[in-house]
Amino acid sequence: MAYALEDEFGDIIGKARRGQNLSQSEIATAAGITETELSRMEQYTLKPTETQVFRLAEVLNLDGAKLLDIATEQWEPEPPQQTGDANLEVITISAPVGGWPVNAYLLICKATDDAAIIDTAAHPDLILEQLDARPVNPTTILLTHAHSDHTDGLPQLQTETGCETYIHKNEPKPRSNKKLREVAHSDVLSVGELMVSVVNTPGHTPGGCSFLTQNVAFVGDAIFAGSVGGPNISYQDEIESVRDNLLSLPDPVRLFPGHGPSTTVGEEKLHNPFF
Repeated sequence: MAYALEDEFGDIIGKARRGQNLSQSEIATAAGITETELSRMEQYTLKPTETQVFRLAEVLNLDGAKLLDIATEQWEPEPPQQTGDANLEVITISAPVGGWPVNAYLLICKATDDAAIIDTAAHPDLILEQLDARPVNPTTILLTHAHSDHTDGLPQLQTETGCETYIHKNEPKPRSNKKLREVAHSDVLSVGELMVSVVNTPGHTPGGCSFLTQNVAFVGDAIFAGSVGGPNISYQDEIESVRDNLLSLPDPVRLFPGHGPSTTVGEEKLHNPFF
């Protein structure tokens, strides 16, 4: 089942090791394995034993039982249930960039048919096709962060839709056809009758943020099902911001990440080895 997740065992231990500025030699010695074995585990060419999983989890400050479930492919998040009574709809647009799938989303207010485009991936034509297939009015583009696999389609989407684009004030600015509007933690934007709150989730990037409305949150690369985004800027900031600003939400809130399947707050509290 681990193929359904964005990150496998090797990704998780590699991110935790690099985030804490630890070398393969340091971790291998502390866990009682060879550096070659650790390198092969991070490259998916060697499956760990249960004992090795728990030793690595202890050294890397991960939850051993949760890590074992992913190492042995025993968990993936339950798919979303369509209740049919919510006043919002989420459309996922997923396409490969550099060989790996990247998610963009449409958030639709069913009361007004206004829609937000959340992240732009590198396939704007796919987003425009989804917009054309529905009687919706795109009003806003929301960017969780500025990495090119999430923003390369921005200029075309701005030209085609005329939407204003919002990005966190601390985030580097991607290529854009118009001036970007800056947001900060606790700002509230509207998409039709939906109120969308901005929450800080830095660490993967300086100004990474998530967008929360009702029972859904669009989290970019801050957290994946069973993992987190690469802590390029600050491992501590990433872990703390996700824990404090996302995993503090009610368990049923569904998290829509930039890569991999959607999940829920409750499932991540139970299954994500970083927490």
